[in-house]
Amino acid sequence: MKVNFVFGDLNPCGGGERLTLVTMQAIMKMGINFFDLTTLERPDNSKLESAFGKSLASIMKNIRQIINILEELEKQPVVNYEDRTYDITINTHGDKVPFYHSYFSKDNAITYCHFPTAKKYLETENMDYLKKDLKIGVASSISYNPKKAGGGASIKFNRKEDCFRILREAYFDLIRNSTVIANSEYSRNAIFDAFEIDDIHVLSPPVDVSTFRNGALRSMDRKDLILIVCRIDPLKEIENAIKLARILKDSNIGKGMKIVGSISHYNLDYYSHLNNLVEDFDLGDYVTFETNASLDRLLSIMREAKVYFHPMVGEHFGMSVAEAMAAGLVPVVPNVGGPTEFVFKKFHFTTLEEAVPIISSAFHLPFEERVQISKSVNKFSTSNYIAGFQKIVKEMLSNR
Repeated sequence: MKVNFVFGDLNPCGGGERLTLVTMQAIMKMGINFFDLTTLERPDNSKLESAFGKSLASIMKNIRQIINILEELEKQPVVNYEDRTYDITINTHGDKVPFYHSYFSKDNAITYCHFPTAKKYLETENMDYLKKDLKIGVASSISYNPKKAGGGASIKFNRKEDCFRILREAYFDLIRNSTVIANSEYSRNAIFDAFEIDDIHVLSPPVDVSTFRNGALRSMDRKDLILIVCRIDPLKEIENAIKLARILKDSNIGKGMKIVGSISHYNLDYYSHLNNLVEDFDLGDYVTFETNASLDRLLSIMREAKVYFHPMVGEHFGMSVAEAMAAGLVPVVPNVGGPTEFVFKKFHFTTLEEAVPIISSAFHLPFEERVQISKSVNKFSTSNYIAGFQKIVKEMLSNR
C-alpha cells in the first residue's frame, strides 16, 4: 500500500510536527513500513531528535522518498501523476497547506485540519502566508493546476489574483474531498462554519504524557514561576504574557516568567518587538526568553515552574497546555478556545486582571491537586491517538 504524508515544514518542531511523526508511527504499526513525505523543506533530523527525542524522530528512516512540493509543481511538462497516485494521502497540515489532486476522495485522502486558517488567508490574499507558509513567490515560474494534475495546461503564478484563486479552489476541494479530522470541538465548529460539512472526526493530538509526567511531576525544585511554551509567532499573542507579567510584578506576585519557544527567521522582528516590550515595561528581571530549547531543557524548566499560562485567545487545541498539565503545572487559560474543553473551569480567565488571582492561588496548590491535573490528560496519550487514528483509517478503507 502506497502512503504519502503532506506537511509544509517539520523543522519548527511544534505540536503539528509531533502529530505528524506520531501519525507516521500509527501507519507503520498497521504494517506499512515505508511511506513518502511531500514537503516544502527537507527535514533536519538532528532538530527533530533534539525536540522530540531519538525514539520518535527515528520514524524518519521509514520515509521512502522526500518530494518537494514546489519542485514537483515547477516541472514542465507536468509530471506523470499516475506514478504518484497513492492508496492513502495524509495531509497533517490541513490548516495551511492546500495540496490537492483530482483523484482525492473521502476514501483515499485524510486531512487533519487543526483549524481552517488557510481559508482566511486566501480570502484576504495574505502575501505573508504565501511567502512564509507556502514558500511561493507570485512572480516566480511556479506552475500549478490542481484540477489538471494528470496533465494538460498549467497556470503560472505570475499574477496575485491567479495564485490566490487557484489555491482557494485547491483548499476547498481538499476539505470537501477528503476525510477531515479536527483536533477539538472548537476547531470542528470552525471547520463547519467555514465549509458547511458535517462529517468531521474529532481526534485530539497526541501528547507524550508519560515523558512529561515522569520528567517533572514529582519535582521538589518548584518556585513561584510562570511558564509559557509556544512558537515565537504573532499568532500566539505573546504580548498578553508580557502584559500579565507587568501586572504580576507590580503586584509583587511570583518570582518571574519564562517564555520558551521555537523561532524562525520570519519572526525575528516579532521577537525583537517582544524584547522591546520587556525593556519598556522594566521587566528585565522578571521575564526571560529561551528559544529552540531541547526536550531535556524544556523538562528541566518545567521542574522549576508551578504555573503554565497560555496567552493566545482562541487556541485551537493547545498541546503545550496538555504537556504542562502532565508535568504537574497548573494551567491558566483564556475562556475561549480548545483548552477550555480539558482545563478545569476554575483556571479559565476572561481578562488578564482575572488571571492574576488565579495564578496567585495556583502557586499554593497542594501536590495532590497537581497529580489530579496530570492524570486528567491521560486521554490525550500517544497510544490513544494512534488507536483513534487507526480506527479512522480502517473505517475509510472499508468504504471502498
